[in-house]
Amino acid sequence: MAAMSVDLTDPVSPRTRLLVLSVCALAVAGLTICERLLGPKVSLASLFFLPLLVAAAFVPRWMIFLLAIGLVLEREIFGPFAWDQTAPVRVSLSLVAFTGAALFAGELVRNGRIMRRMQEEARARSDAEGEARALVESSPAAVLTVDSEGKIARANEAARRLLGFAQGSPEGEDIEKYIPLLAKLLRSKPTIRVMRTVVEASGHLRSGETFYAHIWVSLYDGRSGPRLAAIISDVTEQLRDREESGLRQLLSSSRIIAGAVSHEIRNLAAAASVLYQNLNNYPGVRNNADFGALGSVIESVLKLSSQDLEDDSEEVLEGVDVSEILQELRTIISPTFDEAGASLEWGIAAALPHVRADHSGLLQVFINLAQNSCRALKGRPEGQLHISADRLSGESVIVRFTDNGPGISPADRMFQPLQSGASSTGFGLFISRAIIRTFGGELHHTQQPGECCFVVELPTVVAQESAHA
Repeated sequence: MAAMSVDLTDPVSPRTRLLVLSVCALAVAGLTICERLLGPKVSLASLFFLPLLVAAAFVPRWMIFLLAIGLVLEREIFGPFAWDQTAPVRVSLSLVAFTGAALFAGELVRNGRIMRRMQEEARARSDAEGEARALVESSPAAVLTVDSEGKIARANEAARRLLGFAQGSPEGEDIEKYIPLLAKLLRSKPTIRVMRTVVEASGHLRSGETFYAHIWVSLYDGRSGPRLAAIISDVTEQLRDREESGLRQLLSSSRIIAGAVSHEIRNLAAAASVLYQNLNNYPGVRNNADFGALGSVIESVLKLSSQDLEDDSEEVLEGVDVSEILQELRTIISPTFDEAGASLEWGIAAALPHVRADHSGLLQVFINLAQNSCRALKGRPEGQLHISADRLSGESVIVRFTDNGPGISPADRMFQPLQSGASSTGFGLFISRAIIRTFGGELHHTQQPGECCFVVELPTVVAQESAHA
């Protein structure tokens, strides 16, 4: 029959069910006609089981009862048997036989479908677990899991290398021995509710050496209690580079500040020296011991303030991408401007050439200029800072910071140190200009009603190389 070509273990669609029931109905009708023609002496009862068993594989249990009842009644009404005293017994026996056989066949097929579905799910789950295991094991990031007792359950190859295992594995050892913070997170009941978080922590290698890491932590419930999964990134080198860069920048800025203070002291000491020389012309004062000591002090201050601070840095400036630094600036200052109620506009030209500068120093200057504008725009209606970058004649890059704030007064003294009325130390613009000048560039200021603009001019790497050629 056509229905036999259908896979009985597949889920049954309404179209398939209708097709199978139609074919079975035609088979029953044909058998009934044959049985009527052959008469009661030739029984075809066993053949009626075939269409019923096939139909039972495609219908629910309640419909099997209806089909069995319908088949029995159909044989009694249209078959060769007379409706006599034995009819009730014959009908009962036929109903029990047809129903039992159909239910058994239906359950067999239904169980086959369930078993196949379970096998497919198990195969899919096994494939997924295998892929996940392969992905974790081959991942360059260190991945490990910790069981409810605080012991390392699994650690991939990167995690074993991170913890100092050239051979062997830390699995089964206490996580507190290597990363104490993870053990604390696992034991802390309040943090159990925090299912996902990122933490910074120090850890210990197998040899006892300390490292620093960023850790993505996920807490979940296992059969024996809460478990922990962690992705660990070693940031020891990045931290060291960041601190060294910050120290170099601090020393450079300190040298500039010390130079400014030395310059101011030199001016004061020179004025005091002139006054000392004038007082030295009075006969009664010249022979005074205290007056002579004062002269020695003034002379010592002059010598001290005249010593030039030499830059012993051997750092060689290389080309940096202004567009990249401005993108970093955008990330840093955007939240500050949102809090101040001011808006930011950007106009960065495409394909800007690299400029000769120090990345952290240039970023520091940009942050200082942006923060100055932010303070000026705070609480100002429709306050706005426009930051633009463009190429100028192929030899320099111009970066403009233009805001609609009240401006700076007096504008002619803004780049001088130790100004009265400054928001902090009064060194910000002075240091910013000094930093830009160490790059071979310049920091300008222009101001007109309703607009205050700082212009950073930076030489390109090509222009600097041509100047030294």
